[in-house]
Amino acid sequence: MKSAQISRTAVALQLVAVLLAVVPHVTWLPLWVLALLLASTGSRLMIHSGRWPFPHWLVKAVLVAAASIGLILSFNHRAGPESMVALLIVALSLKLLEVYHRRDAFVVLFVCLFVAATSFLFDESFWMALYILAVTLLILAALNSIQQGAGAGRYSTNLKTAAKLLLPAVPFMLVLFFLFPRLDPLWSVRVQGSGATTGLSDELSPGDIESLAQSSALAFRATFEHDEAPPPEQRYWRALVMSEFDGRRWTRPDPATRQRLRPEKMTAEGAVLEYSVVMEPSGRPWLVALDQPLAPAPGMALSAVRTLQLDAPLERRRQYELRSSPAYRLQPLLTAAEQRHYLQLPRGGNLQSRALARQLQQQAGGDPQALIRALMQRFNRSYVYTLEPGRLGRDSVDAFLFDTQQGYCEHFASATAFVLRSAGIPARVVTGYQGGEWNPYERYIQVRQYDAHAWVEAWLPGQGWRRLDPTAAVAPERIRMSAGDFFDTDQTRFGRAATGLDIAWLRTLSQRYDAFNFAWHRWVLNYQGEQSGLLEDWLGGSDTWRLVLAWLLPTGVVFGLVAWWQLRPRRVRHPDPLERQLQALQQALQRLGWGREPAETVSAWLTRLADEWPSMRAEMQRLAWLDEQQRYAGECSHDVRGEMLQLCRRLRQQLPRKRSV
Repeated sequence: MKSAQISRTAVALQLVAVLLAVVPHVTWLPLWVLALLLASTGSRLMIHSGRWPFPHWLVKAVLVAAASIGLILSFNHRAGPESMVALLIVALSLKLLEVYHRRDAFVVLFVCLFVAATSFLFDESFWMALYILAVTLLILAALNSIQQGAGAGRYSTNLKTAAKLLLPAVPFMLVLFFLFPRLDPLWSVRVQGSGATTGLSDELSPGDIESLAQSSALAFRATFEHDEAPPPEQRYWRALVMSEFDGRRWTRPDPATRQRLRPEKMTAEGAVLEYSVVMEPSGRPWLVALDQPLAPAPGMALSAVRTLQLDAPLERRRQYELRSSPAYRLQPLLTAAEQRHYLQLPRGGNLQSRALARQLQQQAGGDPQALIRALMQRFNRSYVYTLEPGRLGRDSVDAFLFDTQQGYCEHFASATAFVLRSAGIPARVVTGYQGGEWNPYERYIQVRQYDAHAWVEAWLPGQGWRRLDPTAAVAPERIRMSAGDFFDTDQTRFGRAATGLDIAWLRTLSQRYDAFNFAWHRWVLNYQGEQSGLLEDWLGGSDTWRLVLAWLLPTGVVFGLVAWWQLRPRRVRHPDPLERQLQALQQALQRLGWGREPAETVSAWLTRLADEWPSMRAEMQRLAWLDEQQRYAGECSHDVRGEMLQLCRRLRQQLPRKRSV
């Protein structure tokens, strides 16, 4: 069948389905791919209308070559989900230019289904599931309209048919979700799109966390047992410990050095908090824990410096449960080698900061805590906490302490650790997140990338590692609230108008929306993690035959119901309202024993009944005459049809309820 024989309805549904299937990828696709898709869509319309001819094979060859080069340049030879999906969308766009036959239109829509399914690589939210369900319905409607050829019906008719086709698949989908075992993927790929937001890096230099402060992307959410969340000043989410400094950057020790470090011993000194974290994909192997975790959750490891990490980068949303102690004693004894490691500094550079450390050490009389207090007082007197600290030179610590005197948390943490080490106090930099916003509807804390934070751990004799946050000395209000509230970086999200007034309903709406998403993610993650245990509880065991029966029985029931629904005898429903009324009158009279004979016309049947029903003789004779006129004499005006509808309704109302004996 030629393209011209495909109806306008089919073409319109096809093109709308293509565009909507690509919409979830708009945020990360190269602009030229989107331009190619729009150009191909417009060309398809012009070709179908007969205004443009099909493109010459040379034109198509040039487009294929240009698109191939564009993909190579756009993704820099990287083979991953993004490049593969982009290739699929490019192929879909080019295929629109050569829909010669009906089978070509089928290929376009089948590729559309694949493109729609790839959306779940980047977003697994409830709303995305609803959106893809709607797109699938539209693709089925387009397939149905193509099957009808040039006689395709209205849009609503095709959509209704698609809904009838899709509805029987819903029960089977539920059976698959609840009973089909969750299998680990055979491979792991890193998704760089909107579904994976890069978080903390394994090195820290001036400006690193400052750049994260510009992002409102979600990092993780946490719920607490009995809703006993700690106060904001205790919400230090520990992720990485950095103990090597090259004069500008703080990094983690190399693998050989990390293996030589002893696992640090921690003793809890107070109440223990039980909580659950839902971590967003980050493409990094480390996880967060409230300072300090007692033990790792299953599937993760606790490093020597008591940070949580995975064997592979976190590419999918993950939920885990932990227990932490806000009050603790950590590693009260350090070996000589460990002290040298945590006192390591480059040979030269930052001479003014080294001199300041010696000065503070002399003033403190060798008391580490007195030196720390003096340094914090110095920060409190004349330093500024800001997202715009200015550029620092080669000796970044000197430039911060003596020139700019303004910075973000990483500037204060780096300078503090450097001064402490210069004064002979073992110190290290810790990065993670601090604070978070409390959501009262699902009762959880949500932490975003702008809550990223850096602080210091200093080792004191007899006390061990103690948390030291210079930010609390400079801007204590930052510790008591989230970074978003402190800097007011996103007024719309926090419900503030341009005038600074609080819009309560907007804030409430935002929190309710986020709470719904969190409840969805947590339910799906919990079921995936507990499916084997739940099935064993439901079935009384996990034997193979039980699992097979649990799979076959519901599947058989679902297929049986679907088969009955599709094969059951259906009453023909006429689209014409007048025919429906005549059929209803005929069925009512048939129940009373006055049915119509197979070879009898409607007018003859009504004339015969008029003699048997004197009370309705006039109406039946009038209806018989009008039926002859509209069937055989061409008298089918609006007035005639209206009168016939009224006569049918009046006769049905006058009929007795039961047959007289």
